[in-house]
Amino acid sequence: MRRPFRVLARVMALGMLAGATACVVDDPGHPRGFPEAASVEETTTSASPTAPATPALTDARARSALLRQDDLGDAWSGTKGAATWRDGLLKGRTDRPECQALLDAVYAEDVLGEPRGGTAVTGFDDYEYGAQLRYQVGAYDKADVDARLRRLGQLVASCEEFTITGVQGREYGAEVTPVDLPGDLGDARQGLRLIVSGDLEGEETALTLDLATVRVGDTAALLTHGGLYGIDDTATTEAAQAGIKRLQSLLKEQAAKKDKKKGEKKDKKKGEKEPKSEKDTGQREKKNTKTPSPSDENSAENPAEEGASDEQSTDADEQGSSDEARGRSAARTEALAASATPPPASA
Repeated sequence: MRRPFRVLARVMALGMLAGATACVVDDPGHPRGFPEAASVEETTTSASPTAPATPALTDARARSALLRQDDLGDAWSGTKGAATWRDGLLKGRTDRPECQALLDAVYAEDVLGEPRGGTAVTGFDDYEYGAQLRYQVGAYDKADVDARLRRLGQLVASCEEFTITGVQGREYGAEVTPVDLPGDLGDARQGLRLIVSGDLEGEETALTLDLATVRVGDTAALLTHGGLYGIDDTATTEAAQAGIKRLQSLLKEQAAKKDKKKGEKKDKKKGEKEPKSEKDTGQREKKNTKTPSPSDENSAENPAEEGASDEQSTDADEQGSSDEARGRSAARTEALAASATPPPASA
């Protein structure tokens, strides 16, 4: 059920209270929620001076990893400006010093630490619940993010209940409970729900705010989802899953391109070495080639003389065979003549 008119009246009331906040509570120097007419380009921050030479994400890549309206559903649209309850209910002092760090981190959305590369942020409004969702993603130091997530978990466990002193000295009760995120969501994760309740302009009200932080490799995402009239319990988890899925797909695509480029460079270097190998092979073949001896060269240069010598030898053989045949013929003739002579007459 949509509540646009009630939401508008409550937002206006909180807006007037937020204007008076600066007169009562010292400004800790945190940003005031979403910038007016927030857009992706306006909310892209520069990388840290200590960022690595090749960050896990550039600003352009971080922008492409942001949530889209299609990821959230028809009730959501691009944000029109700052959520006034951020200053009205989250800006204040706590009665327990150890819980001040938690409230400040939630208010400023400073949970991930200093970026080590590109970052981007976007926001959406839910006109059904009067809620607002903010999502940021970027490159960060892995060890630093993990340490911050552990610290955040400790604060959630210790700051179950505390009191916030806010606008004009009014006090609001705060309750913190952990939010279980899917175990396969990223490499590390931490979630919490903060409920701030109290009397506002004579009417009891409560802000429900979910915060989810997820690390994927050297990147991380932070999602906040809050509203004055409750929030969709499943929207936080579903939005976090959609955002992390987009981030993981982007990182996978980026890694594939990087591997392909490395393979092309390797093939190029291999191709440059191949001509040298062929040249060396040619030189080795040249060395292994046998040098002809002088006698072989003479034989090759005087083929006519060899032919003449062969012809002379053949003629001699033929002449010897002819003389032998003539001798045999003469012997046969003599034998025939002797057998034809008549014997002498007897006396």
